[in-house]
Amino acid sequence: MARPSGSRNADYDDARLALARKVRARLLADGGLRASLRELATSADTSVATLKHYFTDREGLMRGVLEAMRVDASPYLAMASMPVEGDVRKSLLVLLQRVHRAWVQFEMGKAQALGLAAGLTDVGVGPAYVAFVLEPTLQTAEARLARHVELGELKLPDVRAAALQLMGPLVLALLHQVNLSGVTCRPLDVGAFIELQVDDFLRAHCPPKRKA
Repeated sequence: MARPSGSRNADYDDARLALARKVRARLLADGGLRASLRELATSADTSVATLKHYFTDREGLMRGVLEAMRVDASPYLAMASMPVEGDVRKSLLVLLQRVHRAWVQFEMGKAQALGLAAGLTDVGVGPAYVAFVLEPTLQTAEARLARHVELGELKLPDVRAAALQLMGPLVLALLHQVNLSGVTCRPLDVGAFIELQVDDFLRAHCPPKRKA
């Protein structure tokens, strides 16, 4: 039986995801955002026509790459959202320390920088960066903070705002030090910064201890 007009092959989504992953490697390399669609196709061992078939245009390709990042990061984000119960300070330190390590040692920092740079220059890409890269990162903190609220270890009127308060300074510090090479002109001890950030956060949000 002929396939209905407009329907997709069963492996369409898998093929699209595989292409996005191949293109991602070129985009994350130095000068990746300046690569032409033809250069991106070559890096993925495919043709411009094939990229347009799956993504329509360059904007669609960028959205596809950001979506692929979300798919691949999902298991790690789920793990990061789980709190260390019984010690809220340790739990928040572990969260920020893992973000720091993933930013430097893996592709998290490059992915954030790529999405931010592309999103700021293309209004069509910005929402995809927020949906597939930035928000999932922030939501790991939201989930962890929400659990500590349930346990009575934190008092937060707005968990989302608190997640931004906790994560925002670290993201800025890592962009400054790593992606913008601020370490070469204004170095920062990120480990010490994380401890200071967590302690300030806890002073603001830990409920007062009851007197015996």
